[in-house]
Amino acid sequence: MARIFYIIGAGMGTPDTLTGEARRALDVADAVLATHRLASIGPETQICPFTELAARAVGANGQTVAVLVSGDVGFFSAAARLREQLAPHGDVRLVCGLSSLQYFCAKLGVSYDDACVRSLHGRAGSILGAVSYHKKVFVLTGGTQNAQTVCRTLMDAGLGGLTVHMGENLGMESERVQTATAEALAAQPCGDLVVLLIAHPDAVSAATPLRDSMFTRAKVPMTKEEVRWTACGRLAVQPGDTVWDVGAGTGAMTLELARRACDGMVYAVERDADALALLRENRRKLGGYNVQVIAGHAPKALEALPAPDCVFVGGSGGAMRRILELARSKNPMVRVVVTAIALETLEETRRALVELGFSNVEVSQLAAARGRAVGPYTMMTALNPVFILSGGGQDAE
Repeated sequence: MARIFYIIGAGMGTPDTLTGEARRALDVADAVLATHRLASIGPETQICPFTELAARAVGANGQTVAVLVSGDVGFFSAAARLREQLAPHGDVRLVCGLSSLQYFCAKLGVSYDDACVRSLHGRAGSILGAVSYHKKVFVLTGGTQNAQTVCRTLMDAGLGGLTVHMGENLGMESERVQTATAEALAAQPCGDLVVLLIAHPDAVSAATPLRDSMFTRAKVPMTKEEVRWTACGRLAVQPGDTVWDVGAGTGAMTLELARRACDGMVYAVERDADALALLRENRRKLGGYNVQVIAGHAPKALEALPAPDCVFVGGSGGAMRRILELARSKNPMVRVVVTAIALETLEETRRALVELGFSNVEVSQLAAARGRAVGPYTMMTALNPVFILSGGGQDAE
């Protein structure tokens, strides 16, 4: 008869937050294992480090063994890894538990069916994209990305006035629930077991297309919407991508990229002071807080940036080859799109893409026209034709 291993979601780690099914599984178990934090659930619980849980469970006496994990087995849980390790040794059964999301939202008296859920516990990444494009964001924090750090990130991005609900040591005697601004919470030390619910009532939708009329432009050149939409499609921006926008100008392409990379970050590099002012204004106006503005000349200003998944070059300042070379050196699989209006820039860029070893090099010309009313008629007005060059990513099969 095969051995039975129960992986049990222990809720908040207290007997009160166990489900009835979890209690029944514990009652029939010949051995119960858990980390130190969950040991108080039962007097017979064997304490061991998380890295040893699977091996200790396999070596435990008895036909039925229970392993406790915090929260719910399907909510950012270690249960999947444990299941994989235990599966060769018997029948593994998962028992769901109360998640911190459910518990905390019930404490606050709010629903969570419309919440964007993210975990920064032991993970890299930024919360700014989620907060930019969702009105309610639940965050698991921990490690270097603790609650204080997350709130400082919000404050540094200009979102210090947002309301943040913080839950610390949920379910324990030391439980603490408080509501304040991100700026206020950024000044408070906190523990490692903290969750946040961030309210951003003015969040914008990442699915809403950006029209030219939505930008503050002044006299700074701007990539037109027809070109932006085509270039973004060619660049194939993914939600979690790190993106460089080189020669960002007013930020029209920057903010288009930011909505596509809605869980990532866009680094907008610009050298002109007037353009930088407009870029920051449009970032605020259109809610793209997952944009970091970098003032400086490329490629020097790019050297300290994280490796990009994709790069858009709208202006190179005469350094096209060096910009492309640096991007490829940081990530050999980087995807690149360049727009050009001059034949000289077209040929310089095409040659550089080929010589630097970019794959799938393509060149297109986009010639768009817009209708305008002339009395009772609609007349078409041509926009300047634009060359769109791209390369990188997997080799075509």
